[in-house]
Amino acid sequence: MRFALLVALSHLRARRSEAGVSVITAVSIVGVTVGVTALIMVLAVMQGFEIDLRDKILGSNAHLVVLNQEGDFEGYEQVADQVQAVDGVVAAAPFVYYEVMIRSPWGAGGAVLKGVDPDRSAAVTDVVKDLERGPNGLLTTDAQKLDVLHNLAHPKPAQAQDVDDTEDLPGIILGRELAQHLAVTVGDKVHIINPIGGGTGPMGMPMPYVRPYRVAGTFYSGMYEYDTKWTYVTIDDAQAFLKMGETATGIEARVSDIDGVKVIADAVSKILPYPYYTRTWKNLNRNLFSALKLEKIVMGLILSLIVAVASLNIVGTLILIVVTRAREISILRAMGASKATVRMIFMLQGLIIGLVGTTTGTVLGLLGCQLLKVIKFPLDTDVYYLDTLPVVIESHNVVIVAIAAVLICFLATLYPASVAAGIDPVEGLRYE
Repeated sequence: MRFALLVALSHLRARRSEAGVSVITAVSIVGVTVGVTALIMVLAVMQGFEIDLRDKILGSNAHLVVLNQEGDFEGYEQVADQVQAVDGVVAAAPFVYYEVMIRSPWGAGGAVLKGVDPDRSAAVTDVVKDLERGPNGLLTTDAQKLDVLHNLAHPKPAQAQDVDDTEDLPGIILGRELAQHLAVTVGDKVHIINPIGGGTGPMGMPMPYVRPYRVAGTFYSGMYEYDTKWTYVTIDDAQAFLKMGETATGIEARVSDIDGVKVIADAVSKILPYPYYTRTWKNLNRNLFSALKLEKIVMGLILSLIVAVASLNIVGTLILIVVTRAREISILRAMGASKATVRMIFMLQGLIIGLVGTTTGTVLGLLGCQLLKVIKFPLDTDVYYLDTLPVVIESHNVVIVAIAAVLICFLATLYPASVAAGIDPVEGLRYE
C-alpha cells in the first residue's frame, strides 16, 4: 500500500516534459473543488429557505390541531385542558376559524376570521410576536404586544382615531398587507360580513350579517398569504358574530418537539377518542414540504453533474498517465509488481485528486456560507417573503456532499486503473 501510494504521488508530480499532465490534474482538482463548493452553498441556501418557511408557517399555525368530526363542539375549555396535560404539549388553546368578507370605506376583500383566546393563544402561536402596530404606534416590547391582545375585546383609543369617534366596538387585528389594501390604520373602523349569517330573506335567499369592528393592531408574519387574509378577534366576539353559541372550531397546541409531533398526536388521540381527531403541521403542509424536499434533491443531483464532469477529467488524466508511463508500468510488472498493485497505484491517483478537490471545495463552501451570513445578501421583498438570503449549514448535508464527491472520483478511476493493470510487460518493453 505504501509503495503504491509513493508511485501514485510521483506520477502526479509530472516532469517538465510532461507539463500537460500537471495542467490536466490541476483542472481536475479545480473542477471537483467548484462542484463541491457550489453544492454546499446551494444546499445551505435551500435549507435556509425551507427552515425559514417552516418557522413562518408554524408561527401563524399551531404544531398540532384537534378537530371534531361533527364540526364545532362544546366544552372546548375542558378539551384544551386535556390536550395540554399530554406529555410533550407545551400549551393548548381553543380557536374559531371562519372565512368572511371584510370592507372599509376604501376597499373590500375576502378574509379569514380567527377567534383566539387572549389568555392562552399567545403561548401557542406567534400572534403576539408578530404584532407590529398598536394604538400608540409601533410595538417594541412584549408587554406592549400582550397589552394589545388582552384588550382586544375593548381596544384602547388610538392616536389616529377621530376624537368624535367614541363608539365602543370590539377590536380586530389585521395583517399589514390587508390593512394597506383596505387603506386603514389602527383606530379605524372596518366591517366584517358573513354572507349567509343573516338568515333567510323574503325571497328565500340567504341574507348577509354585518358587524363593525375597530382595528386594534396590525401584524406582520412575513408570509404574504397570511398578511393579506388573516384577521384576529377574541373567541367570544367570533362566537357572537358567527352565532355559534358556546362552541369552538378546534383546539390548537404547541409541542416541545416539532419533529416528534406524530408521537404526541397519537397520545392525544388516545385520550380524545372519536369524534375527535388530530392533524399535525406535517399533515397540513405535506405537499409543500414534499415539494421543497424534492426540489433540494433534484438541485443536488443537477449540481453533482459538475463533479461528474470533473471526474471525466480524472479519467482523461489517468489515461494520459497510462500512455506516457507505459514503459515504467511494464518495468514494474517485470520486477514483480502484480496487477492489483498497478491497479491500486492508479486508483490512489484518482482518489488523491478527489480528496484534495473535495477538501478544498468543502472549506471554500463553508467559508462562502459564512460570508453570505455576514453580508446578509438582500432580496426583493416584493418577490420573496423575506428580505435577506437565509443560509443554514446542516452537517449531514456537508458530509453527504463530501462522500458523494469522493465516491464519484473513485468510480472514475476504475476504468483507467484496469487499463493500466492490463498492460503486458513484454509488449511494453518490446521496442526498448
